[in-house]
Amino acid sequence: MSEITLVSNPGSASRKYAIFCGSELLANIHFEFVKKEIIYSFSAPNKTSFSRKAGISHLTFSATKLIDILSENDVIDAKDKVSKIGLRIVAPSTFFQQHRRLDKRALRSLRDLQPRAPLHISASIQEVELLGSAFPKVPIIGASDSVFHITKPMVTHSYAIPQKDAHELDVWRFSYHGLSLGSVVGQLQHAGLLTTRMIVCHLGSGCSVTALLEGKSMDNTMGYSPLEGLMMSTRSGTIDPTAVEALRVGLGMSRDKTQNYLNLSGGLKGVSGRSDDIRELLELEAKSNKPAEFALSMYVLKVQQAIGQMVATIGGVDTLVFTGTVGERSAEIRKRVCANLSYLGLHISQAKNEKALGPKNIMPISVSIADKQIMIVPSNEALQIASVVEQLA
Repeated sequence: MSEITLVSNPGSASRKYAIFCGSELLANIHFEFVKKEIIYSFSAPNKTSFSRKAGISHLTFSATKLIDILSENDVIDAKDKVSKIGLRIVAPSTFFQQHRRLDKRALRSLRDLQPRAPLHISASIQEVELLGSAFPKVPIIGASDSVFHITKPMVTHSYAIPQKDAHELDVWRFSYHGLSLGSVVGQLQHAGLLTTRMIVCHLGSGCSVTALLEGKSMDNTMGYSPLEGLMMSTRSGTIDPTAVEALRVGLGMSRDKTQNYLNLSGGLKGVSGRSDDIRELLELEAKSNKPAEFALSMYVLKVQQAIGQMVATIGGVDTLVFTGTVGERSAEIRKRVCANLSYLGLHISQAKNEKALGPKNIMPISVSIADKQIMIVPSNEALQIASVVEQLA
């Protein structure tokens, strides 16, 4: 009998799953909306990838389809057993700035935090409940997306508010994308490519820039929640609280609707008025669509500014890393981000960059004579979560 680890990575608009036997990936399953209908995409080593209608009315029911999909595609059989489950947890609190078994106490804490970050935590709670029903008595491990940042000094962990209030109310810059960063650092260490001062740009649906010193987090653009920092696909990024209040009053929004507005109606989607997809915006820009051009210009500038911020934190940069879906796949965005970074000694190779379209392994894309490196490191959050489960289950 094989013991299987199920990894769940829930988002506000998708559900991602990975199936492992030890460190061996058996399959990936991704549920998402396509033209108002939920479809799932299946991929596995040595099998043909495909997408099909999921036959469910809401993403929260995704977990109930897993066993059927895995059985139908010969990923597992009756002798196999899902023995451990790992779930990515994004929750603003000191309690969840460590990996935890999601027992009754942890779930109670998660529910208590729900009003503070409703979009991310609601998805996690729903997933725990559905996974618990689909796989009764199987331990569920919460892999913290902020534990990587416990090495940040207090000066970057804190807001400029009375520290008594910060301690009493647990309001800190917890920072996120830690599972992705752990994957990146692990790969660089294994390859002997980890340098002293590194800046990592995680560009995907969510975006952040992180400063690393000897592979440890010193600062990250995300703060109390993943909403702080860069302009993202649909998130506004950092915005003056007074401006938020003006928007709330002017648009007649409740607190929850304001959160939805900033998380789902901002970023590339809000500024362009058309799309949150970089590829589509680049196509529109090529057709002289001014809102798309403006959105992309703002997006690139925000990343460049954040790189400068992180360089100031660690006193320089030896290596710039791109990861995340956009960071790994979009040569055009990488080119634009690097266009104004020569003052840092960072010089991208046009030829190497254009050849790097979603590489499977670490790929240098800086000019060969440069002292400082620019590279792409494909993130593997699922494997990182699986390794956390192996440690705690």
